[in-house]
Amino acid sequence: MKVNTEKKYENYLLEVKDNVAIFTINREKKLNAVSESCFKELYEFLCEADDDPDIRVIIFTGAGRKSFISGADISGFSSSGTPGALKTRWADRAANKLEMCAKPVIAAINGYAFGGGFELALACDIRIVSENARFGLPEPKLGLIPGLGGTQRLARVIGMGRTKEVVLAGREITGAEAVDIGLAMKCVPLDDLMDEAMAVAKKLMTRAPLALAVAKKLIHHSMSTNIDAGLYLEAMGFSLLMVTEDTKEGTAAFREKRKPNFTGK
Repeated sequence: MKVNTEKKYENYLLEVKDNVAIFTINREKKLNAVSESCFKELYEFLCEADDDPDIRVIIFTGAGRKSFISGADISGFSSSGTPGALKTRWADRAANKLEMCAKPVIAAINGYAFGGGFELALACDIRIVSENARFGLPEPKLGLIPGLGGTQRLARVIGMGRTKEVVLAGREITGAEAVDIGLAMKCVPLDDLMDEAMAVAKKLMTRAPLALAVAKKLIHHSMSTNIDAGLYLEAMGFSLLMVTEDTKEGTAAFREKRKPNFTGK
């Protein structure tokens, strides 16, 4: 399956540049708040990108200068009249696919990342933030709790104590602080955000695609398995990669002092 670069999305813009897919939520007038159709389109795009050998890295960002994703578009969920409508059938699929996609996913966070926006960012592999970035989980103000991993993924990234401050006490995290507490890789001026994300994407593309996919899956499993099982799975993954064409190419390139040409095989 190939990503259709000519496809017109209702809620997103897609640009593919040098094997990097830049997927931008394009709802600037609503501060990029997400609706059910947003989650559905995101999930469908990720499935296509996951199967496209020409896509090596995905950058996920928001349109404009104010907001990455400001949370749920409550107006779009209000028709059922129940709080449960805020949790859509596509939301979990999109968040889980972001996390488990075989391709590395970089979140370029430009401004507000509240509620579901924060949680989608948590499902990405690497977070790069602008200086005006703000993170928060305001769901308890609506009588709810974070429903896309905010109580689970966040605690695994910044620890239980800080997560309680964010979820229970409503504390917001700034872009600079996100780096200090391990939530983000780097904080840069807003005008430099996409350049920095592309620079990280280019570094990722110097690595073998299969190795990245296996390593990513093992890292995720490390959070839900004991050390003995985890080390066994790691050894199995190492052994499987040893017979791939990419490993042969990588070791040959190292001996010959040249850049490897990985094909993902």
